[in-house]
Amino acid sequence: MTVDVYHYFGGDLSASATGDLLLSDVPTTGTQRVYRRLLTNPALADSAGNPIASPDYTWHPTYGAGVPRKVGSPGNVPATKALIKGQMLLESAVARSPAPVITLTQNQNAVSSVIQYTDANTAATQFVSFNVDV
Repeated sequence: MTVDVYHYFGGDLSASATGDLLLSDVPTTGTQRVYRRLLTNPALADSAGNPIASPDYTWHPTYGAGVPRKVGSPGNVPATKALIKGQMLLESAVARSPAPVITLTQNQNAVSSVIQYTDANTAATQFVSFNVDV
């Protein structure tokens, strides 16, 4: 079980009361990792294998679900739910049973997501929610 620096995707690092980098607790570490995985874009290639979009993490081109890339494309909620679930289950903090409950709402310009999962380390219910807009 590892603990990370307290840092949510898209936010700034935080300082502790002593001026050091703030560390997250175990459930927060898992939640931070879920957000990072879901909102990070992997490399994208066309059907011939030609790269058409660079990955967000240069040295880990296959990491991430790429949910932000779903915005503006034809909606396929079942496929996106399956993608999110598969990516979440790659995180050690996400319990396999009960399975994560994923609710997606997609319109032409946004994807809204509410996810409930059980933390594998603490057995506590965790919630992750985000909107990705154009």
